[in-house]
Amino acid sequence: MDLSDAFALAEHLLERHGPPGWRVELDSAKRRAGVCRFGPRVIGLSAPLTVLHSEAEVRDTILHEIAHALVGPRHGHDETWRRTALALGSSGRRCVPADAPGVEPAWLGVCAAGHTSGRHRRPERVMTCGRCSRRFDLAHVLTWTHHGRPAVHHPNYEAELALLRTGGRPTRLPVGSRVRVTVAGEHHGRVGVVVKVGRTSYHLRAGRAVLRVPFAWVESV
Repeated sequence: MDLSDAFALAEHLLERHGPPGWRVELDSAKRRAGVCRFGPRVIGLSAPLTVLHSEAEVRDTILHEIAHALVGPRHGHDETWRRTALALGSSGRRCVPADAPGVEPAWLGVCAAGHTSGRHRRPERVMTCGRCSRRFDLAHVLTWTHHGRPAVHHPNYEAELALLRTGGRPTRLPVGSRVRVTVAGEHHGRVGVVVKVGRTSYHLRAGRAVLRVPFAWVESV
């Protein structure tokens, strides 16, 4: 569906059925078609998925989220929410049908047996094939490509894989740790204190500056 038409439809349905004070936003989500954000009072639609879905599918997503806005955050997908969704004209399904169009993941992992696993973000942790073994097993480690080409991995991934292959286990340093930057470049050898542990990197206080450095590029001192 055209994004402008979808946005206009969402605004119309929200004005007709929704609680006052709410608004519509488009976002870049690739794993879910819509979302209800109670804090900012926003009905969100995934732009990448909306353009792939039919008008009927988009309408159902909008009404699904409006039902959430009406019943409140404590109801989830319970019977109260479902009754409200059905009364609005929604299908009352919890999720988009499995056969609905989806965004192809940019990252594709393949194991030695040929099983695949897709991701929309660059993998930062080592993964092994869950179909070959329910437990983490380096014998079934996934090899990744990005848009069909050999991938350049995140430095955390490369460091973790090398450590695992020597029998080690990755650890994260806590806030307050004193570390040195080990990667070549302008900050090589610089010493700082960890002030925050992010999803993929440490935030280091080094003098007046705060540096953001991947986990794999520091050592404890």
